[in-house]
Amino acid sequence: MNVQRIAAIAAITGAVLGGASVVALGAAAYTAGQPQAQAESVSSEIDDSAEPRPEQTALAAPAGTGQTSQVAAASGIDTNAADYNPYLDPLSDQFVTPEARSEWLGKQVVIRECMADAGFDFLEWQWWLGGSPQPTGLDYEATILWTKALYGPDIYNPGGGCAEAGDKAEAEARAAGQPLGAPETPVDPEAATEREIWLEFQQRVRDCMAEAGHEYLYFEWWNPDGSEAQPLDLTEAERAEWTLALHGNAAGGAAYRWEDAGCWGRAVHESGNDNMH
Repeated sequence: MNVQRIAAIAAITGAVLGGASVVALGAAAYTAGQPQAQAESVSSEIDDSAEPRPEQTALAAPAGTGQTSQVAAASGIDTNAADYNPYLDPLSDQFVTPEARSEWLGKQVVIRECMADAGFDFLEWQWWLGGSPQPTGLDYEATILWTKALYGPDIYNPGGGCAEAGDKAEAEARAAGQPLGAPETPVDPEAATEREIWLEFQQRVRDCMAEAGHEYLYFEWWNPDGSEAQPLDLTEAERAEWTLALHGNAAGGAAYRWEDAGCWGRAVHESGNDNMH
């Protein structure tokens, strides 16, 4: 499971729910071979907005991160380039076949219909391109209700929601020898990749930190040779100041205010990915 990718996605597309950011982990579940509609929390010890700390996403890469096939690398492709998508490269060991993508989208149709019956939108979502099925602009209460409709009453122990309905339909279709399927939306060659969106988000954070008088280093969560965002030569007091500037001291839940959530909270807000719109 690619923990770095999960944290990065949670950072810019997760729904802020008090002390945790809950995201639909399609890619992680696909990679792990588990039911694809799952919920997982990424929590922070620094602030209640729970956006993952950059230094938590830039440490030693777990299995699967940066480990595209030697064939892809040998072909001359820069597998660490921001515009590279390993999920669409047949030479990559992370390639998602057209058949697998079709089945995933067929399952999403079931989930979308279930969510619509519950009174909620569920956006078209091709996880291999990034993004999220959750509409932006939901307030705190609407975010909670949307998440419960998808994962069930206990969002931290999924069960009974529309994601489970999708799992059931997928299993029944496989058992019948007729896997679910739905057509893909053609990929816009000019559209930003997941990595490029992440770098744009990081630049927002970096600019804000610079305004606050702190250095925020460049890093790539997909690059196993990457470094941390926090400079290594800071004193203990300087690290505390740096962390406060990055994460602030925002309250959790309905009391969360992005203005109190440091540069990370500001970047999330400016990206349109909190419930403050």
